[in-house]
Parts: sequence; structure tokens; C-alpha cells
Amino acid sequence: MELAGDFSTFLTSLQPGDEDVAAAKAAHEKVRDQLRTDSESKDAHKDTFLSGSYARHTAINDINDVDVICILDIDQMITIPEVVLAWIQSVLARYYKEPRPQGRSVGANAAKDVWLDIVPATPVSAEDGPLWIPDRDAHQWVQTHPKGQIAAGLNKNKTTNGYFVQTVKLLKSWRDRLPTESCQLKSYILETLIHQTIGSPSSHANAIVNVFEGIEHSYGNYRNTNSVPSISDPGYSSVNVAKRWPAKEFNDFMVQVKSAATTSRNAFSSSDETASRRLWRQLFGSQFGQ
Repeated sequence: MELAGDFSTFLTSLQPGDEDVAAAKAAHEKVRDQLRTDSESKDAHKDTFLSGSYARHTAINDINDVDVICILDIDQMITIPEVVLAWIQSVLARYYKEPRPQGRSVGANAAKDVWLDIVPATPVSAEDGPLWIPDRDAHQWVQTHPKGQIAAGLNKNKTTNGYFVQTVKLLKSWRDRLPTESCQLKSYILETLIHQTIGSPSSHANAIVNVFEGIEHSYGNYRNTNSVPSISDPGYSSVNVAKRWPAKEFNDFMVQVKSAATTSRNAFSSSDETASRRLWRQLFGSQFGQ
């Protein structure tokens, strides 16, 4: 059964609280102003904008982190990735305690435990187009397109009558309940898989079934092959979002997908409300249907 009321109530429980939203907003506005006005960064600073789940409106529960893209007037052909990350770290160190370099960003803990990920970047060509960002682990600059990702999500949400964003939230909740960390894939890979498979759903339940069965149909053959398929970024098709997804973690995730596809289909097809709700709870936990 579709259990539309249960899904609607459950989605409400997943929304970030007003205090979390306010804290995230204050934190990103503050760091963006600091990067714009700091004596060391202001001359290279061109713009900042939000990226990640917060910007795509797909965050659930507590807002764990806020991604800020910082556009800089630098030449990636002569600037070493590790150098620009260390430089951004030194700027942030004047405002935050022990900011740390990460793979492609510098992280800092802001007020009220909002974690900021500052990603230095420079345009590939057009200001609103793809960007070069530093990859510290690969020792090179790589291309990404955060604004393209946001636009792709907005368009998919429009063509699915709002089900795309809501399905992302639902399946993040499902993902977070999976039994081991190795099968809890990164949020943007999950969003990409949902983008590929959601189809044209008529309900939340229908969307969930479409996604699980679509992932199984598209990638189930890769299970137990010790390989990971290429999965194109909907915002920038030349980028493979699964490039750094370890084969074991992919396999562990696909094992969960196979089981979830069966459970969701049985829940959707059941004509018994109690039985259907019990099956949906296997995916979303005891809070579902309360």
C-alpha cells in the first residue's frame, strides 16, 4: 500500500529543526564574509556560493555540514593543490580553532557545532560553469560542477512533482539505518542513483520501489565482481561520481539494495495496511507510521 499519510508524517520528522537551519545560515554567512574581507584572501576572492546537501535542500535531521565553494582568481596550471588548501587553512585558522585540510576542502568547526567544508575553486572557463578544485590525495586539480548539480536536482524535482527531494530524504534515512558503515554510501552518490531511477512516481511508495528496483536492474550484475560501474554525475556527465567508491563498499551496498527492492515491492503490493506498514518499517524503522 502507498500509506501516503504515513510517508508524509515520517518526512516531517526528518526535516532539520529551525535552530539547526538558523545555525547553519549564520555559520556560512560568517565564513563567506571572512573570506571576502580577510587581508590575505580578499584580493584573490571572487565569489562564494553554497553546495552540497544543504544547498540542494536534501539534508535531514541535524545539518551535519555546510559546503561553501570559494571561487579564487588563481591559475590552476601553476598552483599546486596542496598549496592552495594550506593557504585557505591558514586564513581560516585566524577565525576557527584547528581547521584541518581534507581531500578537497578545508574543514572548520563553527559555532553551535556546524561543520564547514570550504572548497577552493577556480572556473574552467565560464563563471557559472564547471570548476577546477584541488584534490590533495591525487595531487592534481579535478573538475566538478556544483551549480550544475544544483540545477539538475531542481529540474528533476520539478519534473517529479517534488518527489525527487523527498525521496532523497527518505532514502538517506534508510541509508543511515544500514547495519555497517561500509554499505552506507556517500550522500551524493545516493542522490545520483535516485536521479537516474526515480522515473515518474505517483506516490512516495512508488518512488521508493522505482529507485530500489531501478538500481538493482541497472547495477545488480556488478555485485560480486570486485568492480564498480561508472555512474555519471547528473550535473556534469563527464564526471564519474563512483570513481572513488571502493568495490567492497559498493558490493555491500548492493546487497542491501537487493533486499530492499524485495521488501519495498511487497510493501507496495500488499493490500493489508498492517502488513504493508510492517514491511515499510523494516526499511525506515519503528518511527514510520507512528
